[in-house]
Amino acid sequence: MKAEKPSTKWPARAGLVAIASGAYVNSFLLGLAQDSAVIIGQDPRLRSVTAENLKLILTKNYWWPLGGDGLYRPVTTLSLLFNYSVLGNGPNAAGYHITNFLLHAINVWLLYELAVLIFRRAGPAFFAAAIWAVHPIGTEAVTGVAGRADLLAAMTVLGGLLLYARRESRCKPALLFVVSTIGVFAKENAAVLIGLMLLWEIAFGEGKAGIMARWRSYAAVAGSLVVLVLVRHAVLGSLAPYNPIYVDNPLRFAGIWTARWTAIKIIGLDLKLLLFPATLLSDHSFDGVALASISDVRSWLSLLVVIAILAVVLVRYRKDRIAFWAAGFFAIALLPTSNLLFLIGAAVAERFLYLPAVGFAVFAAALVYRLKNQQLAKGILIAVVAVYAVRTIARNPAWDDDASLASADLPNSLHSFRLHYMLGRALFAQDAPGEIDRAIAEQEAACQILSPLPPAKSIAFPATYLGVYYAAKADLVSAEQQAGWLEKSLAVLLQAREISRALERDYDDVQRAHGSLTVRNADQQLYLALARTYLKLGRYQNAVEALLYARGLDPRTLSVYDGLTLAYSTMGDLPMAVRAMEAKAVTDNFQMPTMFAIRALYQKMPDGQCALTPGGQFNVEGCPRVKGDLCAAYADVAQAYRDARVPEGAQWARDTGQQRYGCEVR
Repeated sequence: MKAEKPSTKWPARAGLVAIASGAYVNSFLLGLAQDSAVIIGQDPRLRSVTAENLKLILTKNYWWPLGGDGLYRPVTTLSLLFNYSVLGNGPNAAGYHITNFLLHAINVWLLYELAVLIFRRAGPAFFAAAIWAVHPIGTEAVTGVAGRADLLAAMTVLGGLLLYARRESRCKPALLFVVSTIGVFAKENAAVLIGLMLLWEIAFGEGKAGIMARWRSYAAVAGSLVVLVLVRHAVLGSLAPYNPIYVDNPLRFAGIWTARWTAIKIIGLDLKLLLFPATLLSDHSFDGVALASISDVRSWLSLLVVIAILAVVLVRYRKDRIAFWAAGFFAIALLPTSNLLFLIGAAVAERFLYLPAVGFAVFAAALVYRLKNQQLAKGILIAVVAVYAVRTIARNPAWDDDASLASADLPNSLHSFRLHYMLGRALFAQDAPGEIDRAIAEQEAACQILSPLPPAKSIAFPATYLGVYYAAKADLVSAEQQAGWLEKSLAVLLQAREISRALERDYDDVQRAHGSLTVRNADQQLYLALARTYLKLGRYQNAVEALLYARGLDPRTLSVYDGLTLAYSTMGDLPMAVRAMEAKAVTDNFQMPTMFAIRALYQKMPDGQCALTPGGQFNVEGCPRVKGDLCAAYADVAQAYRDARVPEGAQWARDTGQQRYGCEVR
């Protein structure tokens, strides 16, 4: 298809950037919300450009070190490394927001170039790109920094399709291979490029003859998918298996027909959201989208709408290739995240519609431009762009932080446990004493929503934080009221422990099925919170049990050893208190404050006065009990690493104990 060249494209390109800037300029100085804050705040690979960090990006999963997630997106992580360390943005959110917008602006340009080929006119091409540029559905991908993966994937899909659509790209299969490879390693849904190339040939090209003539281009893109499969298997196959979480996407655990029937209902909700993006939500996890039964009216309506669209575009295929292409683009781009073919980690997300919305924007421009009165058509489209832009401007501030996001979304989704959970955490972090009652109320609401679920399908975080907040409330009330709040804390933390143990057992079964136990699927903070509550209630032996469990989840956490020392000391067991503090010394490499604490403990023991020399060194030769205590501490650390399933840590403790003090540590 040979496009009519507009007199000049640069004014249109500049205008599109100006329109997009107007919609997103109030996002540049926002903070980090939801996944963005977690990734940038907790991924150590972003801290510096080193060979080791580059290796970790290429050989670990996307959410490393937080656990197995079944995702491998090194290109996206490299782009965040570029922001953090090369541009020097660090934890400052502005640089990430500006980079996200620039990527979006490039995508808008790419769509404009593609739309010029489709319409062969500059006017509708401009409005198609403008609608997409400001559509509120893009805010999660553009304003939410974690949407970087969607922006990069869309860039490679639109860029690759533009390369294919332009005739000169026939001689560039190698470039298509590079573009497609970058895309699928940014986000897996970039694999739709090959399907969109086929669609282009069917809609605007030479059909089967064109496909056969350009087989090298298809082979190049298919080759990138083979590379993705091989590399993903090599990397993720050596890591702990993916552990799907029920509350993130209940469709994964529903029957095959229930899951697909619900997915069809969600497609109808997606189409409605593209038309009327008045209500935007950042969370659709349990209980955001109810599983559909055979009598679910929304599923039937969605199915009828899909069938109607399909029938119309097929019947009018020869007369209306643009509508056919737009509908096909939407369907193909949505398919990987629709839960129709593959059940993924989420049931619904607005970022899933970032690329499919291209089809909607092209169709909308094409439909309005059918009006005979072209000035009226332009006026309607200008109004549509303005309305969408205003909605986007209004939506952007919600992505400033978790408190803003949850506060904006909760009125429209009171059944979202995650939004209540997010808001409770944010309130407590902002002002624990002042917001304690609101924080408690939000976490109670989250726990109430999750209460119908059996432990193995629930999640322990809301109950854990509720227990922490109850204990914090105990510190703010009178002495007479403290016991009541602490008992409430204990009760809800024990519920969290029941959930955590059930999830841990299930994941152990998953790991056994894959051949070995390598990861502990439990939250150490739960057991630390439980131990603190036990200590406040004077139940010291229970506190010790909780702390030992916490130590076996991550032996590097120094507060575990402080808690053990306090519990043993209060019980009058000074030898075990010394042993716990010496285990801390082993872990923190004998820091001076730790050595002072050890000296203070030994001073309380009749046979411990000689334990340390005046210079602060262990008196192994002159004090009989010291070597035994130290060797016991090394043994405890080695056992903790074995419990944590970190054999190299246990080996380090054994070797160090042997080298320093001649300990025979097992």
